[in-house]
Amino acid sequence: MDLALKGRTIAIAGSTAGIGSALTASLDREHARLLLVGGRPERLSALARTLSPGALIDMVSGDLRSESDRNRCTAALLGSVELDGFVFLPAELRTDAFTDARSCEFRETFDVNVFAAFEFAQAALSVASSSASFVFVSSIDAHRHPHHMPSASYDSSKRALESISESIAVEAGSRGIRSNSIIPGLIRTPMTEDFFGQEFNAERLRFLDAVPLGRPGSPEDISNLIMFLLSPVAGYVNGTSIPVDGGFLCQGL
Repeated sequence: MDLALKGRTIAIAGSTAGIGSALTASLDREHARLLLVGGRPERLSALARTLSPGALIDMVSGDLRSESDRNRCTAALLGSVELDGFVFLPAELRTDAFTDARSCEFRETFDVNVFAAFEFAQAALSVASSSASFVFVSSIDAHRHPHHMPSASYDSSKRALESISESIAVEAGSRGIRSNSIIPGLIRTPMTEDFFGQEFNAERLRFLDAVPLGRPGSPEDISNLIMFLLSPVAGYVNGTSIPVDGGFLCQGL
C-alpha cells in the first residue's frame, strides 16, 4: 500500500528515542520531509546523519521540563514551513503513588507530557495544512493503574494527552485536520528498560501474563500505526484512541 507520504512535511517531537527513531527512519524511507525535536543534541545530530539528503528541514533540542527550552522548540515549529503532520512522543515516566506524590513531581511530569504537547500542538496548528494529521502517543496506564507499581502523575498526564487530541479533532476537523492517539502497551524501548531497571524481565513476565499475544511490542509496532494515521489513506480516522497492546485492554482487567 502506498501511504502517499512522499514530500509531506512531518514534525516529530521525541524523535531520538526508541519509537521516535524507528518512526524517523520509516518516514525517511517514504521520502517525507522532517522537522525533528529531541532532548539531546548529540542524539539529534547522530540521527540526522542517517537521513537521506534533503530529508531534514530543521532540528531543535531542549529539555521539555524547562519553559524556556519549550518556548525555543515552539518557535522552531512556528517558523517552519507548512506542516502535513505532527507527532508527539516525549514522556516523563516516574513511580509515584497518588497519596505520596508531591506537587513538584506532578508538575514536572505534566510539563513534559501535557504542557509541551499543548504548546507544540498549538504552534503546529497555526502552520498546519488543510489535510494535516496529528498523532499523540498515550499509554495503557491512562486506562489501567497497576497497584504494584503506581505512577499517578504519568497515568493522569497521559489521559490528559488523549483529551488534548480529542479537542483538536473536534475543533480543527472543519479545516480538514485530523487528530488521534495511540495507546501502547509494554513496548521494549530504552525508556521502559530504564524505568524497570533490573526488574524489567520480572515485570515483563508479570505483565505478559495478561497479554493475549504473550509478547512485548517493538517500536516498529507503534511507528507503523503512526505512519498509517499520518497518511491520507487514514483520511476518515479522527478523534479516536487506538490500543496497540497485544490485546491487554480488551480483557477488562
